[in-house]
Amino acid sequence: MLTVKSLISEKLYTIDPLASVGRAAAIMERYGIGSLPVVEEGKLVGIITSRDVRRFHPNRLVADAMTRKVITISPTASLTEAQKLMVKNKIERLVVTSESNIVGIITYAQIMLELGKYTDSLTGLNKAEIFYEKALELLRRGQEIAIIFLDLDNFGGINKEYGHIYGDNVLRQATIILKNLINMNEDTLCRYAGDEFAIVTTRSLAAAEKLARQIVTAFANENWPGKIKVTISAGVAGGRRSKIRECGKDSSYIVKNLVNMASLASTKAKRLKKPVVVVEAVEFKETACM
Repeated sequence: MLTVKSLISEKLYTIDPLASVGRAAAIMERYGIGSLPVVEEGKLVGIITSRDVRRFHPNRLVADAMTRKVITISPTASLTEAQKLMVKNKIERLVVTSESNIVGIITYAQIMLELGKYTDSLTGLNKAEIFYEKALELLRRGQEIAIIFLDLDNFGGINKEYGHIYGDNVLRQATIILKNLINMNEDTLCRYAGDEFAIVTTRSLAAAEKLARQIVTAFANENWPGKIKVTISAGVAGGRRSKIRECGKDSSYIVKNLVNMASLASTKAKRLKKPVVVVEAVEFKETACM
């Protein structure tokens, strides 16, 4: 899981509220940092940024220039959680705390640079790592999820007959179709690998199946370049998983099994020439405690 902890620097610089703004500015300049947590008797009482020091005379106290309401985050939080928190509060930095102790600061620029490593360059979609992170985040919040696994049919044949440039264009067009059909409030889409896409959704199993059928229909009706036919097979997995949780299985176990089930279902759909195959998570409940 991509966590805040991975971006925390080993060096942490803080300042006392009774220190001067000039002192804060000197520390920031010396160490090339844009902010300092303000700590009094071991307690976080504020944060002062490079913007703050520009607004106040160097002889003023840090206590006068600092922001007192400090938004913090746990080192175990995901990078996407941190990114959303910054956007929501319109801030560029987050103080990282663990059991009321300050452990570091992360910036929006750091987060976006790191998340950029997990963006597929061809389609602009999240890679599988972000998909898994989102699924884990939802389960840990107590939400039920469903997985839709999508596999383009005979994509290897398209590449062989028309070339990889053409195949890349098909993948880009497929991405546009998928983006137009999902709801970002419910669904997280990724390019899973090669010609495979995956969606983790908070929709019910029935609603996830409906979305999968809409996707299959959209691909069949699309006006593809060269008038070729491009189709897609879908596997859907979700439903009740109470016994698994009773057995103490963690969230990563549930996600991996759901993805595996959905992937096998898409393979079955392809083999049987059925557009969508749906399986309920209840099907692996019996082996969950083994």
